[in-house]
Amino acid sequence: MNNLPEDCIAKILSLTTIADVCRSSAVSRIFRSAAESDNVWNHFLPSDFPAGFAAPAGLPTRKQLFFSLVHNPLLLNDAHLSFSLERESGKKCYIMAARSLSVVWGHDQRYWQWITLPNTRFVEVAELILVWWLEITGKINMSLLSDDTLYASYLVFKWNDAPYGFRQPVETSLVLPADTDDHVQPSLVSLMQNPGTEEEAQCAAMRRDGWYEVELGHFFKRRGDMGEIEMSLKETKKPFEKRGLILYGIEIRPMPQLYPTG
Repeated sequence: MNNLPEDCIAKILSLTTIADVCRSSAVSRIFRSAAESDNVWNHFLPSDFPAGFAAPAGLPTRKQLFFSLVHNPLLLNDAHLSFSLERESGKKCYIMAARSLSVVWGHDQRYWQWITLPNTRFVEVAELILVWWLEITGKINMSLLSDDTLYASYLVFKWNDAPYGFRQPVETSLVLPADTDDHVQPSLVSLMQNPGTEEEAQCAAMRRDGWYEVELGHFFKRRGDMGEIEMSLKETKKPFEKRGLILYGIEIRPMPQLYPTG
């Protein structure tokens, strides 16, 4: 293989995975050079970027751009949408800020307040003061997502010092555009890690960044799919007092089991 021209090696590497490309750098000098080439990393970068995207300055190679988008998400849409790439696949990932979501009574300071927390991607997050009717909804256009990819959406949140009223499961739903073939049924989830309820519900999980997340639903994005996906979490059928939730946003990312890890 070392006798092959570098551009031929680069072509072969572009047909493998990101993990394979990174490992190939240890094979020999010519493999390392091929693995650094823009031709290889153009294959792993999106063929189209979301509106408003501008590559960060000071990144002379496509490999540097790729890993910058993995580790340093960019803010779009007036800093209400975070864009990044998944490391294992190069697929597009997004987080919609709480400000971009529809939060019932979210603009009434008697029920919600908008606060700033340190070490967060967005300027503001929403803190629940008191509601009986909880309903949070986000929408994203399927054209922003990577083709032929199984995605999942997650509510990202944490608690203040005095949470109350979340022992019971809450309902999630995911509504796809009318012209798609998939139909996602509503499900029950628990925002608590140990809810202490007999009802079967998926529980929230702690993330590496210190926030919690719970899945709202998953869907397959096919080539050519258009229209908006609507994702929601609500507790409206048995309304009673709830408080203490801090809402970060909704994240949409590829389901990890589809891609090999390196």
